[in-house]
Amino acid sequence: MGALRAIPMTKAERIVFLLVWSGNVVQAEKLVCVRYPGCRIEILSHRELRESGWKGQVRALRRLRGEALVFYFSSLEHLHERLLFAWSGILHRCGETSFIDSAGRMERYRRTDWISLLPGTIVAALHDLFSFFVNWVALQLLRFVRPKPMQLLSGAECDLDVAYLFPSPFHRLGPGGAMSHVRGFLGGLKEQGATCEIFASNSFVDTKFACTPIRSKRRFFLFWEASVLSYNWSFARRVRKAIASRRIRALYQRHGRFVIAGALLSQWLRLPLILEFNGFEVWLAKHWDPSRFTRWLKLCEEVSIASASVIVVVSEVLRADLIAKGIEPRRILVNPNAVDPQQFQPDSGGRERRARLGFDQEDVVVTFVGSFSYWHGVSVMAEAIRLLLLERDAASQPRIRFLLIGDGPLCSEVRRCLKQFEESGSVIFSGIIPHDDVVSHLDASDVLLSPHVPMPDGRPFFGSPTKLFEYMSMAKPIVASDLDQIASVLRHNDTAWLVPPGSARDLASAIETLAADPKTRMRLGRRARESVLQGHTWAHNALQILLKAGKTDQSSRPDSADNDAGLHDERTSCMLNRQA
Repeated sequence: MGALRAIPMTKAERIVFLLVWSGNVVQAEKLVCVRYPGCRIEILSHRELRESGWKGQVRALRRLRGEALVFYFSSLEHLHERLLFAWSGILHRCGETSFIDSAGRMERYRRTDWISLLPGTIVAALHDLFSFFVNWVALQLLRFVRPKPMQLLSGAECDLDVAYLFPSPFHRLGPGGAMSHVRGFLGGLKEQGATCEIFASNSFVDTKFACTPIRSKRRFFLFWEASVLSYNWSFARRVRKAIASRRIRALYQRHGRFVIAGALLSQWLRLPLILEFNGFEVWLAKHWDPSRFTRWLKLCEEVSIASASVIVVVSEVLRADLIAKGIEPRRILVNPNAVDPQQFQPDSGGRERRARLGFDQEDVVVTFVGSFSYWHGVSVMAEAIRLLLLERDAASQPRIRFLLIGDGPLCSEVRRCLKQFEESGSVIFSGIIPHDDVVSHLDASDVLLSPHVPMPDGRPFFGSPTKLFEYMSMAKPIVASDLDQIASVLRHNDTAWLVPPGSARDLASAIETLAADPKTRMRLGRRARESVLQGHTWAHNALQILLKAGKTDQSSRPDSADNDAGLHDERTSCMLNRQA
């Protein structure tokens, strides 16, 4: 993949620079070839641009000279800073700036278009300045007065157990761990008989609860951060109006970047806030996912944490981190991610899916599902696949084939590393698939990968990968990194095969070992499902939160997943025996 550098160009040569923001790089190249016939395509590195900071990005854009700079998206709905991207033409030296998506939709901006863009840009800039200023003052005041967590209503009668808040105007719940968690937790609440109403920036699909969409009304903005900050205030005002007269046990919000609506509502309505906390956004911005306006980000995070009556974390590492920052232990609930074992179970269309994907019955299919991002270890996985396939003889049996599902900033890099194996059919990149199709893809697999890597600053791994529990529930053997919270869920050679994190050689060796040993694969898969049924279901997860929130009538209600464990175990055994 091309680096962000100057490209020598002859007078007769026409170059188009392609930056794949999201989606399939191969499809992006084909569409660009159609739109810019006769041009040479130079693919830019999303990763390098992402990691270079705004100063590095400016320098990189200044070095580009060609026919066009094209930003490719899986959907133009993911283009959140249209005006800012359109004005990038001031920096680069290409003839035009274009946006293209997988449906073939295209927008072009040339220098002559800047006149028409100017009025909206001025309005957007003024709105952004006002939003940043007002939020800076308001957040400083909130931090100064030290917001206090509200008292939980233990055992009290309520009109509504949970008001579920999702105030993220640009977050579309597509396939991925976030969606799995949201749908899983809401399903767990339903299974426990809790009452819930959802307030979200967009309509949820198949949530089993009523949803009130609260759309963002702001049309003009340059920076998405300013839009999110202003939206959270309008979101909070509209939700307050909707629930002010109702008796609600708790607000529930997933912690996110620049998201403060839950904290505002908690203070305005004197309602307890349950904050689902998957990691410090300030830390993520520093080490993995760079962010602008980090001072505002830090203030938002401090206000949200201070306002929460219960902070739900997915690992003991996060609990220790919060305590180190002065949070009282009584406010923290460790509740790892989970799975719906009735949705993710063996014999769920795997054979049909294998046939559609072109796998032979004798092939050993090794699958990864997840974001192609930093913490998922996809670079290590790519190197392990390369080593394994290079060292195996073409006639080696069984034939090992890889199915890589997902997308992300490192996807293009991984595809470049494995290009020759993708062309030979040994590696298949499926891209993002609908969440409901994940089950059949996992069921079509023989080995599942979770190659997470250590934290860049040496701290313990704090995540709880949702896919890990979905893997376990499918009764498939797992090759996973021997990392902190992951290793506390899985046991080597019992419920999974654990390998040293970051070691491509050990990962390749483990895949080879399991590929050659179907009995071990069956034993590990069986034990993994038995383990996940014992306490890592969404029904169990939701029960812990309801009890913490003071819904005492749940204490006598047995976890339905536990009740069904024997039935599930019996069914799993029958399925595994039939597969054998």
